[in-house]
Amino acid sequence: MTPRHLDHTDTLHLPVTGDGPFDFRHTVWKPSHYAAGLEAHTPEQSWRTFRVADLVVGVRLSYDEPTVIADVYTDGDYKPVHREQLSARLTASYGLRENTAAFTALAEQVPEMHEPLAALAGMRQSCPEDHFEIAVIALLLQNTTISRTTAMTRNLLTNHGQLVRFAGITLRAWFTPAELAKVPEATFKEQDRLGYRAKTLPHFARFFADHTTDDLAGENLTEKFQEIKGVGPYTAAVMASHASRDPAIFGIDVWNRKILARRILGTEDANPTVIIDRMNQLFPGHAGTAALYFVEHEYVDAPVAPLLDPTAISAWNEALEGPGS
Repeated sequence: MTPRHLDHTDTLHLPVTGDGPFDFRHTVWKPSHYAAGLEAHTPEQSWRTFRVADLVVGVRLSYDEPTVIADVYTDGDYKPVHREQLSARLTASYGLRENTAAFTALAEQVPEMHEPLAALAGMRQSCPEDHFEIAVIALLLQNTTISRTTAMTRNLLTNHGQLVRFAGITLRAWFTPAELAKVPEATFKEQDRLGYRAKTLPHFARFFADHTTDDLAGENLTEKFQEIKGVGPYTAAVMASHASRDPAIFGIDVWNRKILARRILGTEDANPTVIIDRMNQLFPGHAGTAALYFVEHEYVDAPVAPLLDPTAISAWNEALEGPGS
Protein backbone atom coordinates (compact mmCIF):
# COMPACT_ATOMS: atom_id res chain seq x y z
CA MET A 1 0.00 0.00 0.00
CA THR A 2 1.33 3.43 -0.95
CA PRO A 3 1.06 5.95 1.90
CA ARG A 4 -0.05 9.54 1.52
CA HIS A 5 2.85 11.97 1.80
CA LEU A 6 2.59 14.71 4.43
CA ASP A 7 4.66 17.90 4.07
CA HIS A 8 6.28 19.88 6.88
CA THR A 9 3.98 22.80 7.69
CA ASP A 10 4.86 24.04 11.18
CA THR A 11 7.13 23.67 14.21
CA LEU A 12 5.69 24.06 17.70
CA HIS A 13 7.80 24.81 20.77
CA LEU A 14 5.86 23.56 23.78
CA PRO A 15 7.25 24.48 27.20
CA VAL A 16 7.26 21.90 29.97
CA THR A 17 5.97 23.61 33.10
CA GLY A 18 4.85 22.53 36.55
CA ASP A 19 6.85 21.40 39.53
CA GLY A 20 9.02 18.31 39.46
CA PRO A 21 11.22 16.55 36.89
CA PHE A 22 10.25 15.60 33.34
CA ASP A 23 11.05 12.26 31.70
CA PHE A 24 10.45 12.85 27.99
CA ARG A 25 11.03 9.27 26.88
CA HIS A 26 8.62 7.59 29.30
CA THR A 27 6.07 10.36 28.88
CA VAL A 28 5.65 9.91 25.13
CA TRP A 29 6.41 6.15 25.02
CA LYS A 30 4.76 3.78 27.46
CA PRO A 31 6.32 0.29 27.82
CA SER A 32 2.90 -1.32 28.40
CA HIS A 33 1.29 -0.05 25.19
CA TYR A 34 0.75 -2.46 22.33
CA ALA A 35 1.84 -1.58 18.78
CA ALA A 36 -0.93 -0.27 16.54
CA GLY A 37 1.16 1.55 13.93
CA LEU A 38 -0.10 4.94 15.13
CA GLU A 39 3.21 5.90 16.70
CA ALA A 40 6.88 4.96 16.61
CA HIS A 41 9.67 5.68 19.05
CA THR A 42 13.46 5.64 19.04
CA PRO A 43 15.53 6.61 22.11
CA GLU A 44 15.70 10.23 20.90
CA GLN A 45 12.56 10.89 18.83
CA SER A 46 8.90 9.94 18.60
CA TRP A 47 6.43 10.07 15.72
CA ARG A 48 2.65 10.14 16.09
CA THR A 49 -0.41 10.78 13.94
CA PHE A 50 -3.42 12.83 14.99
CA ARG A 51 -6.77 13.78 13.52
CA VAL A 52 -7.31 17.52 13.97
CA ALA A 53 -10.81 18.28 12.71
CA ASP A 54 -10.75 16.59 9.27
CA LEU A 55 -6.99 16.92 8.83
CA VAL A 56 -4.56 14.03 9.09
CA VAL A 57 -1.53 15.37 10.95
CA GLY A 58 1.86 13.78 11.58
CA VAL A 59 4.02 15.02 14.44
CA ARG A 60 7.69 14.32 15.14
CA LEU A 61 8.54 14.96 18.79
CA SER A 62 11.90 15.65 20.39
CA TYR A 63 13.05 17.33 23.58
CA ASP A 64 15.40 20.24 24.17
CA GLU A 65 15.11 21.03 27.88
CA PRO A 66 12.77 22.61 28.91
CA THR A 67 10.87 22.44 25.62
CA VAL A 68 9.15 19.72 23.63
CA ILE A 69 9.65 20.39 19.93
CA ALA A 70 6.88 19.22 17.62
CA ASP A 71 7.50 19.27 13.87
CA VAL A 72 4.10 19.20 12.18
CA TYR A 73 3.31 17.59 8.82
CA THR A 74 0.06 17.57 6.84
CA ASP A 75 -1.24 17.57 3.27
CA GLY A 76 -4.34 19.62 4.03
CA ASP A 77 -5.20 23.27 4.58
CA TYR A 78 -3.48 23.83 7.91
CA LYS A 79 -4.92 26.98 9.48
CA PRO A 80 -4.19 28.98 12.66
CA VAL A 81 -7.17 27.31 14.36
CA HIS A 82 -5.61 23.90 13.68
CA ARG A 83 -2.33 25.13 15.15
CA GLU A 84 -4.12 26.22 18.33
CA GLN A 85 -6.03 22.94 18.60
CA LEU A 86 -2.91 20.84 18.04
CA SER A 87 -0.84 22.85 20.54
CA ALA A 88 -3.54 22.46 23.18
CA ARG A 89 -3.94 18.76 22.45
CA LEU A 90 -0.22 17.98 22.63
CA THR A 91 0.15 19.95 25.86
CA ALA A 92 -2.77 18.10 27.45
CA SER A 93 -1.97 14.71 25.91
CA TYR A 94 1.53 14.59 27.32
CA GLY A 95 0.84 16.37 30.60
CA LEU A 96 3.28 19.19 29.89
CA ARG A 97 1.64 21.37 32.56
CA GLU A 98 1.26 18.65 35.20
CA ASN A 99 2.67 19.28 38.66
CA THR A 100 4.56 16.15 39.66
CA ALA A 101 6.21 17.33 42.86
CA ALA A 102 3.23 16.47 45.10
CA PHE A 103 3.03 12.94 43.71
CA THR A 104 6.77 12.47 44.10
CA ALA A 105 6.60 13.56 47.75
CA LEU A 106 3.86 10.99 48.42
CA ALA A 107 5.60 8.26 46.42
CA GLU A 108 8.84 8.65 48.34
CA GLN A 109 6.99 7.67 51.53
CA VAL A 110 5.62 4.39 50.10
CA PRO A 111 8.21 1.58 49.99
CA GLU A 112 6.36 -0.27 47.20
CA MET A 113 6.82 2.78 44.95
CA HIS A 114 10.57 3.21 45.43
CA GLU A 115 11.63 1.09 42.44
CA PRO A 116 9.03 2.50 39.99
CA LEU A 117 9.91 6.03 41.04
CA ALA A 118 13.63 5.43 40.59
CA ALA A 119 13.08 4.06 37.09
CA LEU A 120 10.42 6.50 35.89
CA ALA A 121 10.76 9.74 37.86
CA GLY A 122 9.28 12.59 35.85
CA MET A 123 7.01 10.44 33.70
CA ARG A 124 3.80 12.35 33.08
CA GLN A 125 0.36 10.86 32.54
CA SER A 126 -0.16 10.79 28.81
CA CYS A 127 -2.97 9.87 26.47
CA PRO A 128 -2.66 11.21 22.91
CA GLU A 129 -6.03 9.75 21.89
CA ASP A 130 -9.15 11.89 21.92
CA HIS A 131 -12.35 10.73 23.65
CA PHE A 132 -13.58 8.76 20.63
CA GLU A 133 -10.28 6.99 20.13
CA ILE A 134 -10.08 6.15 23.84
CA ALA A 135 -13.57 4.65 23.62
CA VAL A 136 -12.62 2.46 20.65
CA ILE A 137 -9.49 1.18 22.41
CA ALA A 138 -11.46 0.45 25.59
CA LEU A 139 -13.97 -1.55 23.54
CA LEU A 140 -11.21 -3.53 21.81
CA LEU A 141 -9.54 -4.33 25.15
CA GLN A 142 -12.69 -5.85 26.63
CA ASN A 143 -12.45 -9.49 27.74
CA THR A 144 -9.65 -10.54 25.43
CA THR A 145 -5.89 -10.91 25.01
CA ILE A 146 -3.42 -8.26 23.89
CA SER A 147 -2.75 -10.22 20.69
CA ARG A 148 -6.47 -10.28 19.85
CA THR A 149 -6.81 -6.56 20.63
CA THR A 150 -3.78 -5.80 18.46
CA ALA A 151 -5.29 -7.76 15.56
CA MET A 152 -8.67 -6.00 15.83
CA THR A 153 -7.01 -2.59 16.04
CA ARG A 154 -4.88 -3.35 13.00
CA ASN A 155 -7.95 -4.47 11.04
CA LEU A 156 -9.89 -1.31 11.82
CA LEU A 157 -7.00 1.04 11.08
CA THR A 158 -6.03 -0.78 7.88
CA ASN A 159 -9.57 -0.98 6.53
CA HIS A 160 -10.97 2.36 7.67
CA GLY A 161 -8.03 4.58 8.66
CA GLN A 162 -5.23 6.03 6.56
CA LEU A 163 -1.58 5.29 5.87
CA VAL A 164 0.76 8.29 5.79
CA ARG A 165 4.47 9.02 5.37
CA PHE A 166 6.27 11.96 6.97
CA ALA A 167 9.69 12.76 8.40
CA GLY A 168 11.03 9.43 7.19
CA ILE A 169 8.41 7.25 8.94
CA THR A 170 5.26 5.47 7.79
CA LEU A 171 2.35 5.35 10.24
CA ARG A 172 -1.33 4.61 10.36
CA ALA A 173 -3.84 7.34 11.23
CA TRP A 174 -7.23 7.12 12.93
CA PHE A 175 -10.59 7.39 11.24
CA THR A 176 -13.06 10.01 12.48
CA PRO A 177 -16.44 9.14 14.05
CA ALA A 178 -18.22 10.48 10.95
CA GLU A 179 -16.11 8.27 8.69
CA LEU A 180 -16.74 5.18 10.81
CA ALA A 181 -20.48 5.88 11.08
CA LYS A 182 -20.80 5.09 7.38
CA VAL A 183 -19.51 1.52 7.83
CA PRO A 184 -22.17 -1.24 8.09
CA GLU A 185 -22.20 -3.47 11.15
CA ALA A 186 -21.69 -6.51 8.92
CA THR A 187 -18.35 -5.11 7.76
CA PHE A 188 -17.12 -4.82 11.34
CA LYS A 189 -18.09 -8.42 11.98
CA GLU A 190 -17.04 -10.13 8.77
CA GLN A 191 -14.11 -8.06 7.49
CA ASP A 192 -12.72 -6.59 10.72
CA ARG A 193 -13.51 -9.68 12.81
CA LEU A 194 -14.69 -7.74 15.86
CA GLY A 195 -17.07 -10.38 17.20
CA TYR A 196 -19.72 -8.98 19.55
CA ARG A 197 -18.04 -5.54 19.36
CA ALA A 198 -19.40 -5.17 15.82
CA LYS A 199 -22.81 -4.35 17.32
CA THR A 200 -21.45 -1.73 19.71
CA LEU A 201 -18.98 0.15 17.49
CA PRO A 202 -21.65 1.82 15.31
CA HIS A 203 -23.19 3.27 18.49
CA PHE A 204 -19.77 4.66 19.45
CA ALA A 205 -19.37 6.26 16.03
CA ARG A 206 -22.79 7.92 16.10
CA PHE A 207 -22.39 9.16 19.69
CA PHE A 208 -19.00 10.78 19.07
CA ALA A 209 -20.07 12.20 15.74
CA ASP A 210 -22.58 14.21 17.79
CA HIS A 211 -20.39 14.79 20.89
CA THR A 212 -16.88 16.12 20.31
CA THR A 213 -14.20 16.23 23.00
CA ASP A 214 -14.92 19.95 23.44
CA ASP A 215 -18.66 19.25 23.78
CA LEU A 216 -17.96 16.80 26.62
CA ALA A 217 -15.83 19.23 28.65
CA GLY A 218 -17.29 19.62 32.14
CA GLU A 219 -19.56 16.58 31.81
CA ASN A 220 -19.56 13.63 34.19
CA LEU A 221 -17.92 11.35 31.66
CA THR A 222 -18.69 8.07 33.44
CA GLU A 223 -22.40 8.90 33.33
CA LYS A 224 -22.27 10.45 29.86
CA PHE A 225 -20.54 7.47 28.26
CA GLN A 226 -23.25 5.16 29.59
CA GLU A 227 -25.64 6.90 27.21
CA ILE A 228 -23.94 4.89 24.47
CA LYS A 229 -25.88 1.71 23.80
CA GLY A 230 -23.91 -1.30 25.02
CA VAL A 231 -21.67 0.63 27.44
CA GLY A 232 -22.04 -0.23 31.12
CA PRO A 233 -20.46 1.26 34.26
CA TYR A 234 -17.25 -0.80 33.98
CA THR A 235 -16.38 0.22 30.42
CA ALA A 236 -17.56 3.79 31.01
CA ALA A 237 -15.25 4.11 34.05
CA VAL A 238 -12.23 2.88 32.07
CA MET A 239 -13.02 5.30 29.23
CA ALA A 240 -13.58 8.21 31.61
CA SER A 241 -10.41 7.62 33.62
CA HIS A 242 -8.28 8.01 30.49
CA ALA A 243 -10.33 10.79 28.93
CA SER A 244 -10.40 12.98 32.05
CA ARG A 245 -6.61 12.82 32.60
CA ASP A 246 -7.40 13.28 36.31
CA PRO A 247 -4.36 12.20 38.39
CA ALA A 248 -6.69 10.96 41.14
CA ILE A 249 -8.67 8.55 38.93
CA PHE A 250 -7.83 5.22 37.36
CA GLY A 251 -9.90 2.47 35.82
CA ILE A 252 -9.55 -1.12 37.00
CA ASP A 253 -9.31 -3.64 34.19
CA VAL A 254 -8.18 -7.26 33.94
CA TRP A 255 -4.65 -6.12 33.11
CA ASN A 256 -3.85 -3.69 35.90
CA ARG A 257 -5.91 -5.34 38.64
CA LYS A 258 -3.43 -8.14 39.19
CA ILE A 259 -0.41 -5.86 38.88
CA LEU A 260 -1.74 -3.49 41.53
CA ALA A 261 -2.84 -6.35 43.80
CA ARG A 262 0.70 -7.75 43.78
CA ARG A 263 2.36 -4.37 44.27
CA ILE A 264 0.27 -2.90 47.08
CA LEU A 265 -1.44 -5.91 48.69
CA GLY A 266 1.05 -8.71 48.17
CA THR A 267 -1.62 -10.96 46.64
CA GLU A 268 -2.08 -12.39 43.15
CA ASP A 269 -5.49 -10.78 42.75
CA ALA A 270 -8.02 -8.75 44.72
CA ASN A 271 -11.43 -7.18 44.53
CA PRO A 272 -11.29 -3.92 42.54
CA THR A 273 -12.89 -1.97 45.40
CA VAL A 274 -10.17 -3.13 47.80
CA ILE A 275 -7.47 -2.06 45.34
CA ILE A 276 -9.04 1.35 44.72
CA ASP A 277 -9.49 2.02 48.44
CA ARG A 278 -5.88 1.08 49.21
CA MET A 279 -4.49 3.16 46.34
CA ASN A 280 -6.44 6.18 47.54
CA GLN A 281 -5.14 5.65 51.08
CA LEU A 282 -1.53 5.49 49.91
CA PHE A 283 -1.72 8.20 47.25
CA PRO A 284 -4.58 10.60 48.06
CA GLY A 285 -5.30 12.78 45.05
CA HIS A 286 -2.69 10.93 42.96
CA ALA A 287 -3.91 7.34 42.77
CA GLY A 288 -4.17 7.51 38.98
CA THR A 289 -0.57 8.61 38.62
CA ALA A 290 0.56 5.94 41.07
CA ALA A 291 -1.31 3.24 39.12
CA LEU A 292 0.41 4.42 35.96
CA TYR A 293 3.84 4.12 37.57
CA PHE A 294 3.15 0.62 38.87
CA VAL A 295 1.86 -0.61 35.52
CA GLU A 296 4.61 0.92 33.39
CA HIS A 297 7.32 -0.33 35.76
CA GLU A 298 5.93 -3.83 35.29
CA TYR A 299 6.85 -3.61 31.60
CA VAL A 300 9.87 -1.30 31.65
CA ASP A 301 12.43 -4.11 31.25
CA ALA A 302 10.29 -6.09 28.78
CA PRO A 303 8.15 -3.59 26.85
CA VAL A 304 5.25 -4.80 24.74
CA ALA A 305 6.50 -2.67 21.81
CA PRO A 306 10.22 -1.93 22.33
CA LEU A 307 11.93 1.24 21.20
CA LEU A 308 13.08 1.16 17.58
CA ASP A 309 16.73 1.17 16.69
CA PRO A 310 17.06 4.07 14.18
CA THR A 311 18.57 1.60 11.70
CA ALA A 312 15.34 -0.42 11.82
CA ILE A 313 13.04 2.36 10.56
CA SER A 314 13.24 1.17 6.94
CA ALA A 315 12.08 -2.30 7.99
CA TRP A 316 9.26 -0.70 10.02
CA ASN A 317 8.12 1.26 6.95
CA GLU A 318 8.27 -1.79 4.69
CA ALA A 319 6.19 -3.81 7.14
CA LEU A 320 3.40 -1.20 7.19
CA GLU A 321 3.46 -0.59 3.44
CA GLY A 322 3.67 -4.24 2.42
CA PRO A 323 0.81 -6.38 1.08
CA GLY A 324 -1.72 -7.37 3.70
CA SER A 325 -0.37 -4.91 6.26
